[in-house]
Amino acid sequence: MDHTLLVLGLLKLQDMHGYQLSDLIDRRLKYLTDLKKPTLYHLLAKLETAGAVTKSVSREGNRPERYTYRLTQGGAAQFERLLRQNLQDTHATFFDDDIGLLFLSELPPAEARQFLDQKRAALGERVAYVQRALAQHSPDTPAYYTLRHHALHLRTECDWIDELLGRLKKRAVREDILECLAATEESARRRNKEIVSTRRPSKHGSKIA
Repeated sequence: MDHTLLVLGLLKLQDMHGYQLSDLIDRRLKYLTDLKKPTLYHLLAKLETAGAVTKSVSREGNRPERYTYRLTQGGAAQFERLLRQNLQDTHATFFDDDIGLLFLSELPPAEARQFLDQKRAALGERVAYVQRALAQHSPDTPAYYTLRHHALHLRTECDWIDELLGRLKKRAVREDILECLAATEESARRRNKEIVSTRRPSKHGSKIA
């Protein structure tokens, strides 16, 4: 998750107190990021040191001092650079669920199904939440695009768990974790050899198609 891009982008929209940023992220962007308040303030401090943001102090009545963060010219340039990079890059996807699935055979089948049922129910609640949020935004707006993207991923996740639960009801998980990993590695090795072989020059000096 590119937290730097998010924070710089929000400050580009308007100057904000640290509390405003944290509240906005917590109330309206939970589906988009897991950025917590301590991490946010640590990031703001790093951005200030790097010259991407500045902060000014203000106080209202007897309230504690507040810092208002403002994007600098350098911060705006950094935001545009990160934005262009983010939009064109393909991002590696890692799912924490997959680590648990790797060791699925270490639990009794009935217990594994119980936990996956709970996961499926929680995902259903998240889908409903995103759908309600999606209905509050007009199509072809940035918020709609991000919510729609999230909704599609969640639906796919639900379909995947439904498929997994269906398979687990028919048979137990095979206990061959290391064998599976070794087979995957061997398959990748053979594929690499095939690629190298096709790139070798022929006797006439040309590459094999």
